[in-house]
Amino acid sequence: MIEPQQYGQQALQEYLLLDYVQRLETRKYGHRAVHIHLSRLKPFHRRDYHIRVATNTFESYVKLYVGRIFVLSNNDLIFVWKDKSIADVEPAVDTLRYLFRDDPLSQDDSEETGFCTWYNLNTEFQEFLLLCQHLDERAKKLQKSLNMRSAIQREKDNNVLNPITAENLGELEETIHTADLSEHIRQQPVCVFAHGSSKELHPVFDEFFVSITDLRNALMPNIDLASNRWLFQHMTETLDKRMLNYLCKRTFKTHASSFSINLNLGTLTSKDFDKFDETVRRNWQGNVIIELNQVDLFSNLETYLRVRDDFHERGYRILIDNLTVEALSFVDRKRLKADFIKVAWREEMTDNVIRKKYSEMDSLVKNSGRERVILCRCDSPTAIKFGQSLGITLFQGRYIDNMIARQRRAKRDAKKPVRSAPTRPTDDKPTR
Repeated sequence: MIEPQQYGQQALQEYLLLDYVQRLETRKYGHRAVHIHLSRLKPFHRRDYHIRVATNTFESYVKLYVGRIFVLSNNDLIFVWKDKSIADVEPAVDTLRYLFRDDPLSQDDSEETGFCTWYNLNTEFQEFLLLCQHLDERAKKLQKSLNMRSAIQREKDNNVLNPITAENLGELEETIHTADLSEHIRQQPVCVFAHGSSKELHPVFDEFFVSITDLRNALMPNIDLASNRWLFQHMTETLDKRMLNYLCKRTFKTHASSFSINLNLGTLTSKDFDKFDETVRRNWQGNVIIELNQVDLFSNLETYLRVRDDFHERGYRILIDNLTVEALSFVDRKRLKADFIKVAWREEMTDNVIRKKYSEMDSLVKNSGRERVILCRCDSPTAIKFGQSLGITLFQGRYIDNMIARQRRAKRDAKKPVRSAPTRPTDDKPTR
């Protein structure tokens, strides 16, 4: 058996649990156990404070019923006791259900997804032992993964990125002017779900942008390009010109009738933009949407107000990018006369529902115009469901990319002709 000192902190409780249950096998009669699945709670309810309160709830039962409580690495609790029935311990579990009453899990009694699982070790010892072995193996894998991450982090710490300076900015700009940036230009759709279907997506427009991470890795892997806000913005202005030049000279394809580009406000009054306007925009059948970062917009609000109406008259659409949930409360899309706003999805957004801030966020989205809000960085079905619960119809992100890719593959496969199997000759027909 592995000695406990060979386990890391993450796997120690699982080791102690397995060791305890293995020793219990010859004297299992009269013992019972409950597995409380706190790991299934919403993130807001899995903080250290909640776990401590949940553990303390069982302290009196540990003394009364000769029990053992184990707090696992995923925050689950397992309580094992002797000579008392399940009904004797149910009040403690009901206390926890009440503690987490705002979480949907507290009302879930199902076997596979519920709040807790009960075991009578007189008859279910092998099943409980298998559970403990599985938990132990999982914890060891987690510990191994954490050890690897720590090693990688130590290596990163020894190779800390250097901040961007005026000197290496000049070198970077020279490289950008001559490098082929086409490899670093990305295209990502903003989509709407088709009416009457929760799965079929239609691209509304495609966003063209330069991947800063890929660019840094290719040109200056040791430099943190975003370490200085003003130098970074100066660099993005250079990238703006290269992007406009790319769109003017290359034949680019988009699955939607419209497209968007990220630009700095200062770029809109440049000769490079005038060339783009003459070459591309005037010949484009759909809309061209200019995405402006909220920080750039509010830093140069006077410029924005001066050029906004003119750009609308010329047929452009304006999108305010990079908004957080908090920024929604002071960004008035209608007063700014922007056509769209883009809000970045974060996992913590679901906590707003738990904290009863849903109605506040719902009213902010409603005031902005639900059909004018784009939820971006959607990397999971949770993001889509949350956005739809607010009435948001436009989505962007990796999860959307994957759905679109599957949708297009399915359509291609449906168009492929089905080859019929060759007819086998029968005995009553002559063959050559």
